[in-house]
Amino acid sequence: MEEYDYAIIGSGASGAAVAEKISSEYNVLILEKGKNLSLNQAKNGYFRASSLEDFEKNGKIEILSCVGVGGTTLLAIGNYVRTQEFELKKLGIDIEKELIEVENEFNVSPVPKKNIGERTNLFIENSKELGYEPRIMPKGIDFDKCRGCGKCNMGCKFQAKKTSLQYIDKAISNGAEIKTNFEALKIEKKLKNFTVQGLNDGVSETINAKNVILSAGGLDTPKVLNNSGIKTPKRLFVDTFVTIGGKCGQSFKDELNMAAYIPFKDFLVSPYYSERIIKILKERKIESERDNIIGLMIKIKDDSLGYVEKNSIKKYCTGKDVQKISNGVAIASKILKMSGVDTIVSTEAIGAHPGGTAPLGTTLDNKFKTEMGFYVCDASILPEAPGAPPMLTLMALGKKLGENILNSS
Repeated sequence: MEEYDYAIIGSGASGAAVAEKISSEYNVLILEKGKNLSLNQAKNGYFRASSLEDFEKNGKIEILSCVGVGGTTLLAIGNYVRTQEFELKKLGIDIEKELIEVENEFNVSPVPKKNIGERTNLFIENSKELGYEPRIMPKGIDFDKCRGCGKCNMGCKFQAKKTSLQYIDKAISNGAEIKTNFEALKIEKKLKNFTVQGLNDGVSETINAKNVILSAGGLDTPKVLNNSGIKTPKRLFVDTFVTIGGKCGQSFKDELNMAAYIPFKDFLVSPYYSERIIKILKERKIESERDNIIGLMIKIKDDSLGYVEKNSIKKYCTGKDVQKISNGVAIASKILKMSGVDTIVSTEAIGAHPGGTAPLGTTLDNKFKTEMGFYVCDASILPEAPGAPPMLTLMALGKKLGENILNSS
């Protein structure tokens, strides 16, 4: 049985970035739980996990994720904002160089005026009138290919959105291999090397490697760590968000979601269309269509209070979390009313960025190493909730780990 220099578990933002970085120098195998999905098939990779703890007794916190080559980057909306720089620097990890590297490779830039839709312009105008300071969202999108369909969260049939597939393709061109439909369950140390035990299409299989990089994401990484004898803390965050909105008297074309945003200390507010708004309005006997709905997302930096068990997730919404959401809803409601929305409704709470389940400084050191000697690099290692899309930071962390490995060889 072949022994690899590095087995990388997971092909999302961090796993793909580290694979791309080290694959020209090492024999690399990427292990992916899901299957190959093209961007226009990405919606087939949606994975929804619900917390067992009720959010204000009005329903469970649904946590969105993706299973497939490329991970959640396939369904992300293409937002590449810088997050956690200061928090990581306090832990001795400076990712400035790596952030610039990813930004250049993905041509990250603020959304051009020609790609900003009418709803977003209305949001910007009304926000400024209320005294807020909206910003244009930096995105990793080929804006010449983008058609503003507003369905980035379903993949991208126009191939305009940049994802970690770019790094996977480069890693494979460097000689890396990828094994799909492989669910990693446990890592064991064998003398100086490691084995990854898992299921390949449901059949038990063991992978041998000189070292392992665990990048299975905020929900699966703690399961693998616990199975491997490394206890993880109860510090799950999910960047909880709700979308509020309603019907207005205008008709709008489809447009890019989250093309602008207002950053606050503990949350952000951004234009976001949710089909759920139409359904909730219908329950109130208000008929509406996609073109006359205005929605705003309130995404908070939630308290890291929750954990992942073998067969379930427990995520607690604290009083502080409820207050942050309430503060965001109050601001968003003012903007919506100025935009002509009379009846405002809200979706249930959703989590889109699970992490914090194997934090730096607790589960591993600032070289990304566990006590067993293998590496962890994904959203699970972030010290606290970013309250903003962490994709850029996660790719930069993958690059950082890759650089550390190359420099130590």
